[in-house]
Amino acid sequence: MNIIRVTFFALVASVFAASCSEEAARTNVIDWEDGQIYFKTTLSAVASSRANDMTLEGLESFQVTCFYSGDIKKDASGIVFPYFEDATFIRTESPTGGLVYSSSPDEELRRWPGGDGKLKFLAFSPSRAAMAADNKAFENQSREPFFNFINNTTEIAALSDVEYALNRVRINPDISRQFDFVTAEAAGERWVDFSNVIDLAFHHQLAQVELRAWGASDTYDFEIAGVRIGNPVVEGTFIFSGSPSLSHQWLTVDNPVKDNVDYLYGDAQLTSDDIITRDKIYFINDAEHNKYSDAASIMGLGGCAMVIPTVNGRWEGLADPNIASTPYATDKMYFSVLMRVTESATGERVYPYSGNPYGMTVVYYAVDKSGTILSRVYPGSKEGEYFSDPALTSYFKGGQDIEIKEFGWAAAPVDADWKAGKRYVYTLDYTEGIGVHDPDDPHPGKPIRGKASISWGVTVSDWETGSKTDVTVPRK
Repeated sequence: MNIIRVTFFALVASVFAASCSEEAARTNVIDWEDGQIYFKTTLSAVASSRANDMTLEGLESFQVTCFYSGDIKKDASGIVFPYFEDATFIRTESPTGGLVYSSSPDEELRRWPGGDGKLKFLAFSPSRAAMAADNKAFENQSREPFFNFINNTTEIAALSDVEYALNRVRINPDISRQFDFVTAEAAGERWVDFSNVIDLAFHHQLAQVELRAWGASDTYDFEIAGVRIGNPVVEGTFIFSGSPSLSHQWLTVDNPVKDNVDYLYGDAQLTSDDIITRDKIYFINDAEHNKYSDAASIMGLGGCAMVIPTVNGRWEGLADPNIASTPYATDKMYFSVLMRVTESATGERVYPYSGNPYGMTVVYYAVDKSGTILSRVYPGSKEGEYFSDPALTSYFKGGQDIEIKEFGWAAAPVDADWKAGKRYVYTLDYTEGIGVHDPDDPHPGKPIRGKASISWGVTVSDWETGSKTDVTVPRK
């Protein structure tokens, strides 16, 4: 089962033979006398909430950098060189049963050094290349400054003090293309561990966010076709090891880089056995979604968002002292939902507004009778004329059972205190309101249809299967 347009992390290795000894080493036969370094891993199981949650079964490979505390090699400034850096280890079945990770056949074999051979290993997955691949954040930008190693390791009292980080990890703004970043750290010594396997306990270093929705409104029906997380931190440096106050933490500088992270339905497709599954509009009405337990995920096929742990205050909306600024911008947190609102009694559309008098962002979808989104379309200059591309070069030909529906963004101010390895489920209640105009709209913060802001609550849990809920926080 695959999701199209989602970054995958397994590195496919092509096998080659360099010598008879290396040929044997690159098969399932483990020769402990050969001096190779082997790993075995643990990783907490996670809820099956999206296709690219990293699981132990999905951990095909990882990158390892290690430092040697014996015969230290350093430059004139005292910076200690790694014993090896950014080496790929791939999963291999051991002849005695179980799985181990050994050097990739595309790279040189990684063996224990001579002497006492004391090493400290720092591992992460996915690779730097996989994290950067297909990342919309790099459009019209150079990728060079991102995902680079920072080596501040210096010699202190003839021992290496490991201070090592991955610079400028950038989250993909398209939720369906995001990655799950896991890391591990371990130490080993040749004459103790050469005939054993080094244990690497991986941990999730991002937070996961899911939006759910329900509503008991007897006035409006809601159709949802997209989600947006407004202004999370999207770039940070991950500290693998350093001072006790920084180890295994994110450094996001004084002025963190923030951006919108979203998913518009129809941007991903699920395929299994040549059967294509497309996003369906999520429908809320009073008859079927009139209590909290009726709430369901509105993340579509994009799945839950992966976000850098951060603390961010909520957007003030109309109370923002800069709300009248032109152009208006905010770096505070909010959620926005792409929706179409109709009157329950008449079916008349009330949002987005007919004729779009305010010039707000409107998204058009071609939808069949089952509510399945067939494609996004773009209006032409003539009434009823639509195109399949924003350049308006490919005319869209609909059908008898296809309807063009308009959707607009409706926001809800929230605040965030996200921690690594936690899962945050926000439940939006549309019983009393629709939301407010998105910060990107011409009237940011203005209540839609003059209704009250929607209420919401968040549950926080460990990012593990069957974990207990830590806290539930109702908000208005």
